[in-house]
Amino acid sequence: MKTIYTIGEDKKTLIAERSFTAPLEKVWAAWTDSDLLEKWWAPAPWMARTKSFEFKEGGAWHYYMEGPEGEKHWCLNSYLIITPLASFTAVDSFCDEDGKVNEDLPTSHWEVQFDEEGDTVKIIVTTTYASEKDLGVVTDMGMKEGFNQGLDQLEALLAG
Repeated sequence: MKTIYTIGEDKKTLIAERSFTAPLEKVWAAWTDSDLLEKWWAPAPWMARTKSFEFKEGGAWHYYMEGPEGEKHWCLNSYLIITPLASFTAVDSFCDEDGKVNEDLPTSHWEVQFDEEGDTVKIIVTTTYASEKDLGVVTDMGMKEGFNQGLDQLEALLAG
């Protein structure tokens, strides 16, 4: 696994770090353009499908991950603060097709940081949950493995 994961001291934060050999603008675009996000976000054989996308402060990405049997898992990523080519924060929630948040599943606060280091870009994704239990729920759902697979697909996309 090329992604390095650590658990924060608060036991409710998951930090993922990964470096990509690609220009900063290309890595940023892969996270901020829905057409590119759809190419790597969901772990294969799942696919990310966008219903609506507005990458701006106060905007959101409403999408679902579609499985090989046609199953759909809806999500809503609501953007809070965007610093172009440097970072963004968002609240990520499970939801329904209409964007209504599913209160029975954990919601997380994401901070995605982009650090240019020569010809590579290191991303640091800090995902904070309401509790240690909530982090455990998504970990049990395979969040780390699925996210790593998505980042593998991002690496291939950036190399292409």
